[in-house]
Amino acid sequence: MIHVCFALRDETGKGSKFAGTAMLSMFANNSKSEASITVHILHDNTLTDENRDKFSYLAGRYGQLMKFYNVETRCATKLAEIKNRFPKIDKARFNYAAFYKFLIPQVLSKDIAKAIYLETNTLVNLDIN
Repeated sequence: MIHVCFALRDETGKGSKFAGTAMLSMFANNSKSEASITVHILHDNTLTDENRDKFSYLAGRYGQLMKFYNVETRCATKLAEIKNRFPKIDKARFNYAAFYKFLIPQVLSKDIAKAIYLETNTLVNLDIN
């Protein structure tokens, strides 16, 4: 089992499009491999049910798994701390989702020994295995 993580804040819907493209490229290039992939999406309240369903559909089409973690509910204390330390982050080139990757050890099961983190704008052109 290969575990791949994405961090997503999706106020405009563009983040989901990028993440979906990254996942599609990863799944399509993994089709000959016997290794299965579980995609873990760390997101906030901006991820819509519709886009969540699209991710699940895409993974299911390739026989892969999706797991979703709302960091606003699971890691509220840590996010509040980040927002206090970086109050103007949303006025910068990036947003709070840039910090979600640091929450991966907190949200993933302790049974998962390692995971690959990919940015949502990554294209995978080889087997991720």
